[in-house]
Amino acid sequence: MSALFDKFLIPTAVGLVVTGLAAAAGWLYRRRRTTPTSPRVLRRFSLLGTTGADGTPLYYETTRAPGSVVIRRVGSLSQGFELTDVPLGDGTYAAEPLDHL
Repeated sequence: MSALFDKFLIPTAVGLVVTGLAAAAGWLYRRRRTTPTSPRVLRRFSLLGTTGADGTPLYYETTRAPGSVVIRRVGSLSQGFELTDVPLGDGTYAAEPLDHL
């Protein structure tokens, strides 16, 4: 019985421990790389193709990253907009309307 224990169980246990440690190290490495390193910045977005009751453009301020989709009420309807990193001449960024919502 002792030979069987030494021959199979100890190497199997060591292999499982090494595999577990490697998996944990890989998970920590991936988690660290996907954590945002830059501080969140408040940006003002122009909702393209929209105007208020007085004819001025509608704006949306957020710290969400470009590529995010936001839903805003325009008139009596909800409209989706994708935030971009495209600066406009007035110092705001473009929020493009989505037509599939």
